Amino acid sequence: MAARYQYGNLRVRRRAKGPSVWEFRWIENGKPKSVLVGTVEKLPNKVDAEKAVEALRSQINASNPQSRFHNLTVGALIDRFMKEYSPKHHRKNTRNVYRGAFDQHVRPRWGNELVQTVKTMAVQDWLDDYPHSRQVKSHLRKYLHVLFNQAIRWEMLQQNPITLVRQAGKRLKTPRVLKREEFKLLLAKLSEPFKTMVATIGCLGLRVCELTALRWEDVSFEKLQIRIQRSIVAGEINLTKTDASETTLPLDPALAEALLEHRARAVYKADSDFVFASSTGKAMWKGTVLSRVLKPAAEAADIGNIGWHTFRQSYRAWLKQFKAPLEAQKQLMRHADLKTTVDYGIDSEVGQELREANTQVVKALLD
Repeated sequence: MAARYQYGNLRVRRRAKGPSVWEFRWIENGKPKSVLVGTVEKLPNKVDAEKAVEALRSQINASNPQSRFHNLTVGALIDRFMKEYSPKHHRKNTRNVYRGAFDQHVRPRWGNELVQTVKTMAVQDWLDDYPHSRQVKSHLRKYLHVLFNQAIRWEMLQQNPITLVRQAGKRLKTPRVLKREEFKLLLAKLSEPFKTMVATIGCLGLRVCELTALRWEDVSFEKLQIRIQRSIVAGEINLTKTDASETTLPLDPALAEALLEHRARAVYKADSDFVFASSTGKAMWKGTVLSRVLKPAAEAADIGNIGWHTFRQSYRAWLKQFKAPLEAQKQLMRHADLKTTVDYGIDSEVGQELREANTQVVKALLD
């Protein structure tokens, strides 16, 4: 005999001190269970309390085959996703991005919609008319697709209604790319250690989260290689953005010399220390360096506004200007998927083709 679907019991529980609370009770393995949902001040009526307990009721009945016959709202699906799935599969910063996107954009339109009634064309029409940039709408489409894929894994749905939704993510505004002369003008306005910091990101095309996470143990002056294997986002140390991002890059002798001189001056120079450490030994905070050092230097050099990603965009452009093979560009940029190039494995040893492509950029920037 199949287990009965557990609706549980929701009631107001009065307390001797403080406001009354909503209490949800159910039976688990023959034993009574209960949890406090929230105060009556925050959830003034039973409809609000029912919405708050919806994700929990879905979780309680997850192993019950009958649960597929009971509908769930998108809002409750989001709650369960953020509680169960996201902590296991997303970094802290990524979880915050998902939560912000769901709360600011998805819940207002879809929160009360039943998961089973969300239709492809309804989502398509919403995105088409949504007054935000292509990039924002592209991200929302991606987050919704991940959300509904998880609903399928939880056996709430058979198909993902977002799969056939189309949303272009191409920028309408061309990213800033520095000329090589502008990069040199910027370096001339920087003092150490920021000059070497910018030289490193410019000559390797790193993401700033990878630059700030570099440790001296990642740099091999003997083999002239540098290992990219971690990132720092919002103060949290993680693995790199993608599997392709974690790899070994060539270290040109000119950049190696600059890093050796920087290490000789540095207070923190042990293998486990950060290459670009703050006065406390922790990794430098990218936002502080950008606002207090890089932007004023760019203004002094009269090269206009820049951001950390400007260097990565510029590095790709410089590789292209020097006619580096597309395969070499893909590996040096460490893209997980570059449609115009062939996707193949990256050896742990740096090949001659990559060194030659990288050296052309370094010589143009540091000579």
